[in-house]
Amino acid sequence: MNNENLVYSHTAYFNILKTRGMQGLQKDMPLWKFKLSEEEYEALKQTLRCHTSDLARYGEEAALCYAEWWRRDYRGTIPSKEDVAMGIGLHRRLGDDLYMAARKALQKHGYVFLHSLKGTEYFRTLLNQGGLPVNYIKNSGNIGYFSKFLKELVSELSSINLDWNEVDSSIIQQFNCISYLGKAFRNENIYDVSMQIAHAIIVGEKELLPYDDTDVSLAELTKSLETAYSRAKAQRKTRPLSLHWKLRTFGQGQGKLYVNMDVVKDILSDSIPGLNITTCYSFDVFVAGTLVGKYVRKDNVRDEEGNILYAVYTRITVGMHSDILWTGEPVVEVKVRCDNDDRLFLTIAGCYSPNFYYPQVFQMLDDNLYSMSETANAENNVAIFSHEWKNGKSLPITICDKELYYNAFTDELDLQNSETGEDVKLTNNFTPYTVEFSGNYISWVEKSNYKLLSTIPFVRVYDQEKNRVHNSIVKYRFRNDNYIKWRSLKPSCVFPCGLVDIRVELPDGHTVTETFYSIGKLKFTSDKESVFSTNIICSCGADMLPKINTQEGVDITELGTNKWMVKRSKDRKFTPSVCDFCLYCAGNPTLRLSIAIPFDGVTVTDIKGNIVPNGKIVSLANLTNFCVVSHGCYGKKRNIDVSYVSDKVEDYSLLKHLRSKVIDGLVSLADYNDLIVRMFNLYGANSFDRSCSVAMNIYGTEIFIRKFVLESTIEDGKIRVIDSTEENSDDFLYDGEVYAFPVGDELSSEDFFVVKLERIDNSGNLFKFPDDFNQQEVVVFSGPEAKRRMIPKYYNREAYDFDKQERTVRSSSNTKDWYEALENEDVMMGKHWKDVCKAFDICSRYNLPFPTYNGLKPIGRNSRLLAKFVIAMWLNEYKDVLSQDIDRFEQEMVVAIHWIPAKIWEECIEEFMASVPEAIQPIMFGKMQSLVELLQELFNSTVSTDIAQAFAAFLVSGNVDAGRAFNIADINAYCAKIHGLSDTNKDLPIAKFSLSNAYYNEGQRLLPSYRVMLEAAMCAAENTCLQENCIDLFAWENREFARIVNFYRKYFKETYSDIFFKTVKYIKTLDR
Repeated sequence: MNNENLVYSHTAYFNILKTRGMQGLQKDMPLWKFKLSEEEYEALKQTLRCHTSDLARYGEEAALCYAEWWRRDYRGTIPSKEDVAMGIGLHRRLGDDLYMAARKALQKHGYVFLHSLKGTEYFRTLLNQGGLPVNYIKNSGNIGYFSKFLKELVSELSSINLDWNEVDSSIIQQFNCISYLGKAFRNENIYDVSMQIAHAIIVGEKELLPYDDTDVSLAELTKSLETAYSRAKAQRKTRPLSLHWKLRTFGQGQGKLYVNMDVVKDILSDSIPGLNITTCYSFDVFVAGTLVGKYVRKDNVRDEEGNILYAVYTRITVGMHSDILWTGEPVVEVKVRCDNDDRLFLTIAGCYSPNFYYPQVFQMLDDNLYSMSETANAENNVAIFSHEWKNGKSLPITICDKELYYNAFTDELDLQNSETGEDVKLTNNFTPYTVEFSGNYISWVEKSNYKLLSTIPFVRVYDQEKNRVHNSIVKYRFRNDNYIKWRSLKPSCVFPCGLVDIRVELPDGHTVTETFYSIGKLKFTSDKESVFSTNIICSCGADMLPKINTQEGVDITELGTNKWMVKRSKDRKFTPSVCDFCLYCAGNPTLRLSIAIPFDGVTVTDIKGNIVPNGKIVSLANLTNFCVVSHGCYGKKRNIDVSYVSDKVEDYSLLKHLRSKVIDGLVSLADYNDLIVRMFNLYGANSFDRSCSVAMNIYGTEIFIRKFVLESTIEDGKIRVIDSTEENSDDFLYDGEVYAFPVGDELSSEDFFVVKLERIDNSGNLFKFPDDFNQQEVVVFSGPEAKRRMIPKYYNREAYDFDKQERTVRSSSNTKDWYEALENEDVMMGKHWKDVCKAFDICSRYNLPFPTYNGLKPIGRNSRLLAKFVIAMWLNEYKDVLSQDIDRFEQEMVVAIHWIPAKIWEECIEEFMASVPEAIQPIMFGKMQSLVELLQELFNSTVSTDIAQAFAAFLVSGNVDAGRAFNIADINAYCAKIHGLSDTNKDLPIAKFSLSNAYYNEGQRLLPSYRVMLEAAMCAAENTCLQENCIDLFAWENREFARIVNFYRKYFKETYSDIFFKTVKYIKTLDR
């Protein structure tokens, strides 16, 4: 084809460009912004229809038609390539040709494609260029529901920290707002465009909207969403924790229940009984053993005299955890693990599984998915109940091996209990109130088939805004009383053993009924405990008869009434950690419960009862798979000794040891996680050093904990996972996922994303890269869900597996190159800065060590680069991710943001503003306050909240109150707060700091640990104030000083922060 014909053939496209003063498609400009007229769209379609044999040469026309088809002609359901082809007048067989032409055109013009773990999402990207499918939403009568869905979505997302750069739009499926979407709207492209809209509203940038906001009806949509977001922010307040439940149905009468934590942004310390606000700075929340949220203290509320009344903790976790499968336990364990080693077990609203002894209503969220709360599908409901409530239309359903029944209904459903004659009318209206039954955590029960009561529960009722209400009526009745009479529940009530129903009559007329098994004064004790035998005695009322069950691994002998001897063999490598009882009470069903077997001594087992051998290597992520069973100490001190192991240690006698008491009972090894992490923080967790581990001597059993325990190798371009921790690994099967991200000098930012490898050989643990993944240099790693994880490892897919020395040389050279690139590049537009931000995000989401990515290494050793990095993370919208993982980043990189000198901050911000184009400088100046807010959030996470705001203001303004030197009384007060894990503080790190100034009377007699703690904070202050001749904590040769400073900052945060900031004030006073 000659040039003249070529120009003529592209006339429609060229005319579109000409009328808009453009030379071609502009990189990353959404194609819907061309705002094509009907005539222009028709001309493009006609061009393609006339050149069906040569579509590859009409990629731009194809891409524009893809976008316009989605915007104008989409008619619901899941779209396909064939739909698009036929929609513009081509035969369906040309769907692939049209798709490839459009795809290559966007690639040629540098457009960024969507990525998921499945690979590059080319088709989704082509459709997303069309923005919002305006015509379908407007003309299908769905705009009302879609608008309602978006309002609810914006409200839901307003309380969650999200990584907008890597947001997974499938998160929408976890929200109740999905019920406002018709089936035709439930596809990935609608989810994508909905998240784009929510993003634009939440960050306040209309230019991100995927539609023309000048359109009157769409402008109204924008305004309504902005109002919804403002309202959601205004209503955001502290709330107690609570759980919510979902039901998924399957074929053949099967169902599964799922539970998850309601996302609460801010929590008052008062809502967590037992929380020590003076020593707890942060805590993690676990539901059924799964981490669902991390919280840090953001504020102390004080009275007029300065005494702390309560604390406010804020959620820093990015995103939400997926729903957790319910495995049948009557009470879902909710555990709070504090940074002061406290473990708190909560009974919160929703922690009791649904009480199917009384009909429970679920409302449809999606196909075969129901929520135990109100959705938009008020006409699609199911009631689930025990057999006593079934009628002629009831159908069976099995949930966790429990035979139940259900009825589907629209508005109302009348049911009658065949045993009691009780009638109930169920409706599709849900109460906005939630009920919490608390105060009955029974620590000695390992498992039971009923919710247990040992005392009268505390019943609390909350309204929709989670405010406590008091105008509810609480009643109870006994099951063995023929269900006759409901009585008022009072604290003075005495319950006999057996089933009891407690009913809460709510202000709106609804009721909530919960069924418990009252156990009275039931308890188990033991005597004559030895390592291999013990006697168990059950104390209970005369109305209860206990029986012990026989079980594998132990011999049981009845010694008398309610007394048994339990023995285990000396030679067995298996021992059960619990024994099972059945308790019978007249007129009541059988109560089954399990208690820990109180053998004398300490045993370490896995959760199946296999005794852990000496020398076992355990993954830090897999601690929940192991238990420590301790009983019968009789005054003997049973300690866990924790130490550090590495080939790089020259003299083990100089190493610190951490000791802690063995917790009595049956305890997960994960409860010692903080002790293990403390040791890693003391000496550094070099995840790439195969010899680096924490050694735990648990009363004679020594195990070694590593962050990564598996290896990998490359074979013909494929990755094989290897277990080198066991002598015999023939039966090793890696059950996790394998991922990779590309690296390399020539890698474009658009190609920097994570892919999931495909398993090709189960028995051989062999994985291959996706077929369309063409990058050669990669880092391969395990997914964050894997309990035993591979060491992250660099490969060149075309080369052999490098040895350790080659890897070290390559890494050192590459890190140097990164330093030079970051030093010389503009933080606003520089490719390398964008890449390190993306790398931080990947390391955070996949729980990888930050040194995995060489580009992050020089940032930890240069204060100027670190300051620029914070600015880059702020610019590229990674601020929530940075806030979530800043503490781990500082520990792993042995650095701290609060060490950056104020002068460096000033210079970096000035340099950044000088690089901003003049036209947008006013906008950027307006956004600077959000950078200050980010700094304050980072300091809230890393230093005391008491200084965070004032310190952030000092860095920006340079102004701070006058200070003074510390007197003897000040030092004594600080020393009184410095306590290690041993009585003598010998577990605390020691170093000789050389300070530039005298900030206290150095002649004052102090323990070495006291002096180091004081001077560590003072050394940090000297770095912040850029004092001459101070120990530069960013210098590689001072890395051990930096590690010690960070250790005291983390474990003595309040004391460290107070000394640090007062030293800063004194230095600035001396400089005046």
